[in-house]
Amino acid sequence: MQILLIWFLSVLNLYEPTNINTPCDFFEIDHMGNVYVVNGSQLSKYNSEGEQVCNFSDSSLGSISSIDVSDPLRILLFYRDFNQIIYLNNKLSTIGNEIDLYDISDNETEFVCNSQKGGFWMYNSIENQATYITNNGEIAAQTILLGSFFEDAEIVKMFEHNSDLYLLYENKGILQLDQNGQFVRKLSFQDIQDFQLIGKQIYYQDKTGIHLYQALNQSDQLIHTKEDPSREIIQCTKDKIFIKNENSISIKTLSF
Repeated sequence: MQILLIWFLSVLNLYEPTNINTPCDFFEIDHMGNVYVVNGSQLSKYNSEGEQVCNFSDSSLGSISSIDVSDPLRILLFYRDFNQIIYLNNKLSTIGNEIDLYDISDNETEFVCNSQKGGFWMYNSIENQATYITNNGEIAAQTILLGSFFEDAEIVKMFEHNSDLYLLYENKGILQLDQNGQFVRKLSFQDIQDFQLIGKQIYYQDKTGIHLYQALNQSDQLIHTKEDPSREIIQCTKDKIFIKNENSISIKTLSF
């Protein structure tokens, strides 16, 4: 009986959430489960157990607008107010100098993401297309015009996955382009707020929670229900879910 009780308590501990107690504007996770927390101009890195590893801050560039941690050895930070990006290594030390995006386009950049080819993609709604920039700062590709795929919808997120470029249209759906910026497919999801790609599976969020969409059989499964849709920011891996509340991030085991 005592052995059974110990086993039961150990199983319960597996599902006890780990909390990262820190102010947070937003956060991202890499494929190893490290958590990158942004608070104004400060970026802090935590391991999957919630322990702080290192941090970075540069107040001269203002607040961090977005980060791309798809390559943990080459993390991209975007400062929209100053139209600049910088790169950090896995210790959050700078790689090279800041990149002024005005040297590439006269328009203010709205979204930036890493490319697996090296370099990065940049987008602004005035030009209505994304542009691929090489490591040498040269324009190597531009996407097709992006305004006609989802009517009356703004692009709110952009990232590259398995060499394809993905764009999120708020409350409408996802557009997938190939590495040359040409159309692959579009997926419509009513009220979509965010999404992630893990392998070939799509995890998307709406006001109810997180759904797992599998394109092969077109199944759509609700795997987590939001307790407070107005405040929660959620990211997930294959086996964990990360939930931002007011002053903390909870890391929970995901089972479904």
